[in-house]
Order: sequence, then structure tokens, then C-alpha cells
Amino acid sequence: MKKLLALVLALAMAMSMVACGGSDEEKSTIEKIKAQGFITMATSPDFAPSEFKDPISGEIMGTDIIYGEYVAKYLSDKLGTPIELKIKEMDFSSCQAAVSTNSVNFSLSGYAETPERAQNYNCVGPYATISSDEDTYHGALVKKGLVIEKAEDFAGLKVGVQPASLQYNLLQDQLDVDSLAEVMFIDNLSTAAQMVATGKIDALITDSGVGDLQVKNNSELEMAGFKFEYFSEGNCGLVNIDETELAQLIEEALLAADKDIDYVQIRQDMRDKAASMGLEVND
Repeated sequence: MKKLLALVLALAMAMSMVACGGSDEEKSTIEKIKAQGFITMATSPDFAPSEFKDPISGEIMGTDIIYGEYVAKYLSDKLGTPIELKIKEMDFSSCQAAVSTNSVNFSLSGYAETPERAQNYNCVGPYATISSDEDTYHGALVKKGLVIEKAEDFAGLKVGVQPASLQYNLLQDQLDVDSLAEVMFIDNLSTAAQMVATGKIDALITDSGVGDLQVKNNSELEMAGFKFEYFSEGNCGLVNIDETELAQLIEEALLAADKDIDYVQIRQDMRDKAASMGLEVND
């Protein structure tokens, strides 16, 4: 009888645990965040001043981290319980994959909203918006002596660009792609700049922040006179495409942050901090 009673009790406890597990699965993502007391954010800390790592302490910082912390504080106030920001460090492609698989709640990593991203994610924001007179511009890094003043001047040139980037979209929209000798996809911008210097490509489509940095490192290079037509509307965060409720809440937070945070000032502060650590500053 005692053995039978013990078996019944064990089965009851097992069923109770299964039931509890089932109810947890039914919780919304926001309810899970509230219960666990933290929200996870993926970022790739290799693009100062947006996100970078202190080479000594390993601390991840940057303008996107400040915005991420604001999101956590906003959720704390909204949900009525402390919410901590937990940063998940990974490379740029893995950040986006982590959002797609719901391995993290969201990602801030200097994303521009593109049609492809809007199709595959909830793009939230914008944040880090800046006026046209404070913005960098998008153009072409070339070897000194190559004159590019208008779109037609790219005809017959071999052009490099990062795949799935804002610059690639600008290239497609504003240049006659069929007139180009070749469009080469290059992930590493330092490598791409070296390819310009050695004549492997004629021009690198990039923003002036990145271009000016490469010019400082190589006196043979310069930014061409040509500028793409573009006004910065800020960055966007990425949330899983199915997480509509969470996306709305994070967008609320980022829009509120953009009113409360002096982006121009924190960007300058983070530029200075990164430079003091001997890191490359990209804009």
C-alpha cells in the first residue's frame, strides 16, 4: 500500500510539473521578460561609436548600448518591475539570425531599415535621428586622381560595396548598374579600401565617416565629389517578425529615447571614448 501511495504521489508531482511547464509555454514574450527580470539584446561590438568593446575591461559600450539601456528602463516603468538589459555579443550576421530564431528579444547594431529587413523583421524606431547638417553622407572612396562628380562618371568602373547594405540600395537606385564594369561584394571595409588603393576596384561605395577614416590611414585615397541623395532617418532595431506586441513596446521606448537623449552629444562622447582606447571610429 505504501509503495502504491508513493507511486501515485510521484505521478501526481510529475503531472503537476508538466502542467506548470505547459503554462509557462503559454506565456507571452512580454510576460516572460517580466517574470525573468531581464530583456536580451544582440549586438556586434565592432563599429564605434555605435557599439564597441573596451580592450582592457571587455565592457561593451556605445550609443546603441545607451539606447538599449533606455529600452530596459522604459519596460521597467511600463511593466512595473525592474527589467535589466542583458547584452549578447555576436557578429553582425549572427545578431540578425538570433532575432529570427528568437534566441534574443531584439537587436540594436547600427541597422538601417531596408526593404529586405522590413520583410523579415519588425523594424522598430527610428532612433538616433540626426538633421541633415549633422549627418555624414554616402559616396565613393577612390584613389586620388579619379574624378567622380556625377552618377554617369561611374560608367565602366569596377565598384565595391557591402552586401545587403544601405549603400548597396543607394547604388541600385541611383546608378546605372548595367553601365558598371562590375559590382563586387566585399564584407570587410578595410580590405575594400586596400583594394581601391591597389587598383583591384575603382571605387568603394561607403559613407563619409568610414571613407574619411580610410583616407587618414592611406594618403593615396580620397572621397570623390559625388554624393548619393540621402537624408538619414536614423537607425532601426530588429525584433522577430512574429513578436508584434514586443515590437510595439520596444518601438515606443526607442521613440521616447530619441526625444530624451541628445544623440549628437552621446555620439561625440562615444567617439572620444573609443579613440582614447585606440579603436577605429567609423563615423
